[in-house]
Amino acid sequence: MKRFLFSLTILLSLITSCYAQIEITLKRQFVDDFADRVTIDSNFRVDVTSKVHSAKDDGDIHAAGTAPEIGMAAVAEVMNAKTEKAQAVKQLVDAAGTNHPVPISGAWRIWSEHGGEQDYVQGQTVPVLDSSGAAHVFEIHPITKVAGRDVSHTWEPIAGFTYKDPDDAFTIYERTKSHISEQNGMVTISTEKSGYNYTEFVAKLLTDPKPLNGGTYVFASIHDDQGELLVKERRLVFAAGTPPEQTILAMHKGQIVQVLGIPRVSLKLVQWRLGHHSGKFANSLDWNLPYEMIVAAILDENPGGTE
Repeated sequence: MKRFLFSLTILLSLITSCYAQIEITLKRQFVDDFADRVTIDSNFRVDVTSKVHSAKDDGDIHAAGTAPEIGMAAVAEVMNAKTEKAQAVKQLVDAAGTNHPVPISGAWRIWSEHGGEQDYVQGQTVPVLDSSGAAHVFEIHPITKVAGRDVSHTWEPIAGFTYKDPDDAFTIYERTKSHISEQNGMVTISTEKSGYNYTEFVAKLLTDPKPLNGGTYVFASIHDDQGELLVKERRLVFAAGTPPEQTILAMHKGQIVQVLGIPRVSLKLVQWRLGHHSGKFANSLDWNLPYEMIVAAILDENPGGTE
């Protein structure tokens, strides 16, 4: 049943966001290069790592640092880190503070959840970070490879973790304000702090799966587990070789799947708005934050009662 009242948590989040403006400035070339890419390959300088989080705290391990391919402070995260048996997690931990970059690949992600009260400009020198929880807007999350070691099997449900409620989460995603501007080859996205990682939802495919650089995508409508429509259309991306991609490749338009998703800024929509902000799209640079969903796990390949 559709909700008509937000929880106190949602209201407080919306109110707080009005006072927490974050500016993310990216090279226009980066926007163009990654608009249709699921993943990024990096030579990551690991400054510090977290402990492996308990399942109730999401089960990840965080590695904070940066990479030339990213150009700003970043955090790389392995999902379900306790299940990783190829020594990739150990390699991240061992690399911390050595100034010897580690090749890390995974889903690129720009989101303002951990942005703090500061601006982010791609290409500036990044000082050594002293905390795995350092303020950042760029992530490689989830990771697919560390130094050539495949960890894509970790893209699975997180046993023991409580996922975010889709009604609450997509209310936040859909209402997050933004302004986009471009000057001297740099694109600035001014937005608000917005959280809600690891959201479960039901997706009804509006298209067949289609190839995307580094994986696959579909357009889908978003529903809660009672079948209530939350979002009419959104792009979902799947990293190559992961269990979610293997599942989606066997599906077709009209089918339904329950997934675990992570929001990220859609550089594809940023790119589109930069090229379409006149006439009937005159206000497109001030529309709400453009986003898409990284599918991190399949929760149910055939959920019932969601038509």
